[in-house]
Amino acid sequence: MPQLWYNYDEVADFHPLVEQALQNALVNKGYNNIAEIVHHPSIPNSSITPDFAIRLKSNHHYIFICEVKRTERDVESQRYQNQTRSYVTDAGPHWAVGYHKYFCITNIERLILLADRNGPLMSCVLRNNPIQNPKFNPATHDATDAVAGLQNAFETILPVIFNRTNPDWDNNWEHIIETFHSNYIGLKSTLHGNSELPLYELFRLLAYAYLKDYYQQRNSPNSAYFRNFPTAGTSLSDFIRILSTNYTRIMQLDFRQIFSDHPSQNQRIFPNNLTDQQLQYFKNLIQCLINYNSHAVANNDSPSYFFNLLTSGIYDRDEMHSEGKIMSDSELSNLLAALCIDSDTARVLDPGCGDGALLDAAYDQISLIASTANRVKSHNEILSQVDGLEIDPFLSQLAAFRLLTKNLTQVNNTTQANIQIGDIFQNSRPLQYDVVLMNSPFLRNDNHKTSISGARKTAMINAIQATGVNCFVSDAQQPNLYFYFVNYIWHYLNNNGKAGIILMAKFLNNKDGEHLKAFLLDKAEAIITYPRKYFQDFAVTTAIVILKNGNNSANISFLKIADENILLNPESVKSILNTQQDTVTASYKLSVVPRTSLNAADNWKNYINDRRYEDVYNLPLFRNIDHHFSVIARGNAESNGASTIIFPTRDNRTSSYKGYGKRPGTAQASQPRTEITLPTALNGQIGHGIQNNMVRRNFSLSLNDLSIDEAFHFPGKFDDTQPYGLLPHLQGNSAFVEFYNDCITEFTEPTWKKVVNSAFNNTLIPKILIPRADRTKHVVYYNPHAVNITLSSNFFYCNDLQNHNVNVNDELQYQFVSSFLLSVFGQIQFELNASNQEGLRKLEGFQIKRFRIPDLSSITQSEIDNVVNEFLSLNAANIEFSGDEGTNTPRRNLDIAIGSIIFSRDHLGFRTVEEMVDYFELFLADLVEDRRI
Repeated sequence: MPQLWYNYDEVADFHPLVEQALQNALVNKGYNNIAEIVHHPSIPNSSITPDFAIRLKSNHHYIFICEVKRTERDVESQRYQNQTRSYVTDAGPHWAVGYHKYFCITNIERLILLADRNGPLMSCVLRNNPIQNPKFNPATHDATDAVAGLQNAFETILPVIFNRTNPDWDNNWEHIIETFHSNYIGLKSTLHGNSELPLYELFRLLAYAYLKDYYQQRNSPNSAYFRNFPTAGTSLSDFIRILSTNYTRIMQLDFRQIFSDHPSQNQRIFPNNLTDQQLQYFKNLIQCLINYNSHAVANNDSPSYFFNLLTSGIYDRDEMHSEGKIMSDSELSNLLAALCIDSDTARVLDPGCGDGALLDAAYDQISLIASTANRVKSHNEILSQVDGLEIDPFLSQLAAFRLLTKNLTQVNNTTQANIQIGDIFQNSRPLQYDVVLMNSPFLRNDNHKTSISGARKTAMINAIQATGVNCFVSDAQQPNLYFYFVNYIWHYLNNNGKAGIILMAKFLNNKDGEHLKAFLLDKAEAIITYPRKYFQDFAVTTAIVILKNGNNSANISFLKIADENILLNPESVKSILNTQQDTVTASYKLSVVPRTSLNAADNWKNYINDRRYEDVYNLPLFRNIDHHFSVIARGNAESNGASTIIFPTRDNRTSSYKGYGKRPGTAQASQPRTEITLPTALNGQIGHGIQNNMVRRNFSLSLNDLSIDEAFHFPGKFDDTQPYGLLPHLQGNSAFVEFYNDCITEFTEPTWKKVVNSAFNNTLIPKILIPRADRTKHVVYYNPHAVNITLSSNFFYCNDLQNHNVNVNDELQYQFVSSFLLSVFGQIQFELNASNQEGLRKLEGFQIKRFRIPDLSSITQSEIDNVVNEFLSLNAANIEFSGDEGTNTPRRNLDIAIGSIIFSRDHLGFRTVEEMVDYFELFLADLVEDRRI
């Protein structure tokens, strides 16, 4: 008796049964002499592997792809269907000539058959799908009937494939969705671009038609609640009356969240403000539904299929994304639900439920726990345990529809989908939930188009403070929108309650993330990262955070999942977390960190990153950077203000230089800054300077590079014993007296003294220059010139070589260190040690002192020469690094030269230098991408 359950292993338990069903069908239909079943076939020139394929024995060309999942929910997932379709695409050059590109996805209980063609995925679904087989026995987990049903399905499908029968695509739904979209665009145009209102109204028509035919075709008693649509010739007033009556009648069954009038009475289209022009768009869609809907439902009536049709292209994703809204992937939703819901009695809230993905997963998890314990929970019982809040009325419609259609046959007049339209910050429900699941909205703080208004921030902060929860967002300088949500939702949880939240991963290592981490420090149980394939159209890297309200474990688990097959099996993830042991495999890395050892100011991403980089820097070859430089400091020329005096602007017409006085304070913000012109007699004091990294410079600085930012070189420190603070030999210099007098008047004498001394002390000869902040330009500069440079606070510098190689020229060693810091092995340390603030890496002195560089005394002359030559070649080629990393950067030869030195000391498990360098270049690419998105 084969046994299966939804938490069984996909490959070990599901695959053998599917393979046997395929093989039996192939034999029974007499095709086994010409074709064969292949498990995990390797498609030439492709990096992806399907679960099963049928291929011809004569030439090994493919004719069918079969992908296996564990649940019916997975089978309905558009991501998995697209994944299966991609196998067909990759196998294209190896597909048998004349055979249509049929493929399927199944969990044995349910199978969806598709055939590839141009167009969206849903246009590939064939008529009379999904194919439903018997379900697994919830008490014994017996899968005998389900497997037999799957074999029968294959025996029906195989003749279609081998006889090269033309695919019977379902075009009825295609007509409906196309008509929906065209009338949505038309109706939207009457509202001057408002997209949510027409979606709300047209969805009511579409959902009504679907439910009406669904119940009628099943002879359900619920069909009595439905009436026909108004006819094409109906007047505006009669149309409104008839349709309003229809909606009122169906709401007696429930469906209130779907068919209630739009909550904004002044804005709503129907019934208050419907015009004759808008009426025609309603009638256009109704006529299409009359023509095609009954056939469409008869051919493909799965609520999940219908829902996927709706969400695959009818709402404006760009507009939603501009507000930080993005729908949750079903895979991540399943994982969150499985990690947080431990009981079939749990009460669950999603406070920003969107289209209901997390609540859908919660429903399934509650049902699974009950079924596994041989308990049956009704549709209405489970619905009563899951609540949603959503500020967008259209998305709340979708969420309600998604939940209600989990079991349409059990909907009756006691059914209630608890989806409420509203702002979570106006919905305080203290200690009411066992579980909170949330995919909070994300808004970049540096995007002026999506900034949070001051009034909104104040309202959210007031709501947080009213709950009595520590309001950590008040401490952050640039809190992302999701900070407010995380802060507020905590009051919903009862004692021992759990929260599963999807967050932007950058909080782990950016500046403002420190405040969020401080808030999570006594609450987080696990932080999970995963491949960057989720939320791709939103360009954001995310992580899952699991929290608990009380009785927390002594440790926080940091889990980095590399193999998505683990991510897709929540039970595997739970098992890994439960080990509570540091583990590194090719598929995942688990770090179990004592809670008391964590510091919110630290870079928590280091607990998740692959630690093989540590193997490099822990080699005896490497020493701390301050072992070789007695001076590692930050420029400070303009730290006391007057930056435009220190780095003045040249007026080419008059050959004079000018700057500006102190910046007006808040009370004087409208007052202009005083312009100060340097006497032309002081032009001789203008020299080399480096103020910022906005312009392109050579890696090995030229004199022209040093002249890009000209600086006023002060002749000495401020002398307190002399008038104007001028040195005695300058007292008779009227140009200096005029200049110093103007500046003392503008800045006050104490401030001007600080300005002069800071600028003088930071006019020096720096050998290695490191920009303090970079977003894309990844540079380190070597200065070969023995000239004074006035250096601003935007740069650090390394001087005074020590503990060096006495047999090698000092300048070559400065160049070697610059080369190393520019290479992948140096840049990785920049990413790991710098603070990350909205995509900008920012360094402090203590962070640079964490850097490890090769011990110069152990490097040979030949090795230094090889590296420096590559550095100079890059410089001569005038290469500019844009921040795009990987294995094809112009820096590749420099990386190989450095890598060869490391490889010669220790292979670190790599077979070749190239393999080692590839690994670290790709690691750096991941770090940079994570920072910048």
